[in-house]
Amino acid sequence: MRNIHKLFLGIALSVSGILPIYASAPYNASDSGNAAYAKGNYAKAITFYDNFLNSGYASAAVLYNLGNCYYKTNDIPRAILYYEKAKKIAPQDADIEFNLLLANQKTVDKINPDSQLLLQGWWDNFVNLASEKGWAIVCMLLFSLFLLLIIVYLLSRRMFLKQLGLWGGLLMLLLCIFSFILSHQQYTAASTHDSAIVMTATVTVKGAPADNATQLFVIHEGAKVKVIKTEGTWVEVKLANGNQGWMLATDIAAI
Repeated sequence: MRNIHKLFLGIALSVSGILPIYASAPYNASDSGNAAYAKGNYAKAITFYDNFLNSGYASAAVLYNLGNCYYKTNDIPRAILYYEKAKKIAPQDADIEFNLLLANQKTVDKINPDSQLLLQGWWDNFVNLASEKGWAIVCMLLFSLFLLLIIVYLLSRRMFLKQLGLWGGLLMLLLCIFSFILSHQQYTAASTHDSAIVMTATVTVKGAPADNATQLFVIHEGAKVKVIKTEGTWVEVKLANGNQGWMLATDIAAI
């Protein structure tokens, strides 16, 4: 109960603020969006932020601020959508994660992941400890240590230092490869759009891509789904609890 109180107490502190936008251009749209947000004109702020994104610039701060605008106007599905988009760019950002949690508290569906997907979630949390660029920097640092230790191995005459250089170098090389894999996984996650948010108030998920197909279960706006495949105007989706079925593509928005 105490945690719930803390959660809702944080709404005013977290969602009321916006993140500064550091981008090369266009400054006018982003600055105007910030100014409109500060005045409580969220609809106008949304327009400016959309103009910024439509100019071809990706910014976690703008996506986060858009999520805040939609949260303030009680458009929870779009708030979740833009928080999720921001999280793809900055997965380690605590403000984004916290506001996403707040928005998810307002959804109807509370979907608990099954054991297999729970393990996947733990792995994803580990990968999200750093961004693609962060893991790439770690990779380069480890490779530098690998080269240094190999030099120690080649130049040293003492057996202890030669063994340290050899085995330490091999360890650094393995860690370097591992961090490269994590960096590539972050890049893949950021560039793919196989997850989506349900935007329609109530959706009946069906057993086949047809209007007269068997009705399996119902989900509501704000729920996060993974898109398995597309067939015409239908998409097959999977929930975190393992439930799977078909729904219209117009009922979801890709993250």
